[in-house]
This record gives sequence, C-alpha cells and structure tokens, in this order.
Amino acid sequence: MGITMRKILIIILSIIFIPLSALADDIADVKAEFNKYVNDANNYSTNLPNRYINNAKIIRVVNKKRGGHQSLIIPYDRYIKELNGHSVLAKAVNYKNRYVNIKVHKHGNDYKLSATRIPRSDKKGLPCYFVYTKQNGVWKIKEESMTTNVQAFLSAK
Repeated sequence: MGITMRKILIIILSIIFIPLSALADDIADVKAEFNKYVNDANNYSTNLPNRYINNAKIIRVVNKKRGGHQSLIIPYDRYIKELNGHSVLAKAVNYKNRYVNIKVHKHGNDYKLSATRIPRSDKKGLPCYFVYTKQNGVWKIKEESMTTNVQAFLSAK
C-alpha cells in the first residue's frame, strides 16, 4: 500500500471513528448527569430544578384505574413549585425511585435516556424517559415523561 493510499485510509478511518468517540463521550456524560439527577431527587436536594432547562416539558402518563392511560403536560412553573412543596413529604416518608434498564440514544441534536422507574412501593416498575440537551456546556433535562399510578394528576389544575 502506497503512502497516498495510507493517508486516504487514515482520513477515512478518522472520519468514521472520531464522531463515534464523541458520541460515546456524550452518552457517558448524559448517563453521569442522569445519575446526578437521581441522587439529587432521592436526597431531596434543592439543586434538582437546576437539572432542567427553563420551561422544560414535563409529561405525566397516568395509568387509569379502569384501564388505559392519559397523558398530561404539567406546566414547568407548577412542576417546580410542587417539587419544592412535595419534597418535605417525600423526605418524611423516605420516598425514593430506582431506575433500571437504562438506555441512551441520539435524539436529533439531543439524547434520550429511557428507563424503568421503580418507585419504593412498586414491584414491576413504570416506563419513563428524559431528553437531555446541552446548554452552556452542561447536559440538562429538556423533556421528562414518567408513567404513574397517582390518580390525583387527572384532576389537578
């Protein structure tokens, strides 16, 4: 193989492997940021709202008692207000979530992390996902969707 052919092969391999390396780094960074989110949530940290972009899309998919489910978009400001208010009760009862089956994939310019959320009293888990976007060099939650059995979401204003 001549020197020119080697140079062409090196360029082609660089074009293929450098983006794959950057993608792997981003996926690792998103997983690390998600782990920080879980830690903050399970320890009732006041830093939790900083894990989101302003006006993040918050979705709750409620499993209805009579079957089926209903998706609701919770206004971001209300979500943050309720997050701050409910953390006192959650801390009092030591409420925590565990996440399993975590998968991350490219989602346009962002990354989507999908998982099964296992609340403290649940045996089989509920689906959830988070869309992470990079803002000022930091991965933040742009969209969050969690399935829940909490019926109160259906009547909340």
